[in-house]
Amino acid sequence: MTRKKTPRLAVGDRVIEAPKTNLDHCVQKDHPQYKMISNIIHHRRIGTVSEMVVKKDSRGHSINYAMIVWDEQPTPRLHHVMRLNKLEDDAAKKDAA
Repeated sequence: MTRKKTPRLAVGDRVIEAPKTNLDHCVQKDHPQYKMISNIIHHRRIGTVSEMVVKKDSRGHSINYAMIVWDEQPTPRLHHVMRLNKLEDDAAKKDAA
């Protein structure tokens, strides 16, 4: 028996990209462009969910995506919901740490 999960995001939620931690080890501090590369890796966009989209993969499983209007861009972009965090949840995690 399958049960429906509660959705992670809803239309109108403020979201931030999840941290990109898989690239931290690639650049050493003595690299001539370390500061520029570090800013690219650690920059996290903030935006608003404008629409939720469900797509099927090749096996027929439902994959949840969100159309996000980023603060820096006027047009919405499709983004996988597992790569997004609610802005309030992200702030609460930082305060708890």
